[in-house]
Amino acid sequence: MTAVDETPAAPPEEKAPAAPDQNMDAVHQWAQDYLAKLTDKTNERLAQLGTNGNGSNGGIEPHIGEPMVGSYVAFDVAATSPIQIIGLPPYQPGKVIAAGEPAYLVAFMFVNPVAGPPWGPVPPTVQLGWRHWRLSLDLMNVTDLTHTILAQTGTYPANAPALSYAIFTLPTPNPGADPDVYEANVTFDISDPGQPYAAFATNFLDLDEDPGFVFVPPGWRHELPNRYLVYDK
Repeated sequence: MTAVDETPAAPPEEKAPAAPDQNMDAVHQWAQDYLAKLTDKTNERLAQLGTNGNGSNGGIEPHIGEPMVGSYVAFDVAATSPIQIIGLPPYQPGKVIAAGEPAYLVAFMFVNPVAGPPWGPVPPTVQLGWRHWRLSLDLMNVTDLTHTILAQTGTYPANAPALSYAIFTLPTPNPGADPDVYEANVTFDISDPGQPYAAFATNFLDLDEDPGFVFVPPGWRHELPNRYLVYDK
């Protein structure tokens, strides 16, 4: 009689669940906290302006967004400089990044909740109900003149939120001996046909918190390039 080894077969190997991205979670928390501040400032400013509100909130002051009639801006976007999760909030500075380190950029999207020209009593937040939006981050490598486009898309609910945000994970490839300088440009538009809504970020929140100048709030930069550096550590 031949002995048979009846050692039971090992159960199929199960893949361990992916570890949570704690950095991304921290950036989401930061963005939600800052969004709450922007919302409070926006509501306060729009209350002051009444039906002639232009969406200015003391932080994001819309300048380049369409439709725009006089000082009234229906649609706009602003961005942050790169965010790295180092230490405690506000996670700064983040404009000098070692290759391979995680870095993020937050874009804040604005839809005016106050009615104005040319729609009369219908505010843009209602106009854009169920509309599809596209948010793009165009990264220009200023050092070698190449560029990468990262895009996110979504659909607004029946009433679009006045303020919302999205997070981009920035690529940080090893540049070799010489560091690379990148310029980040954010565009935002409604992708449905016949919808004249589009904007690009002329304001960005510099998390290095350089002193503000004259009427520019500390930390916010207007019509300046949003640049950062990636180096081989």
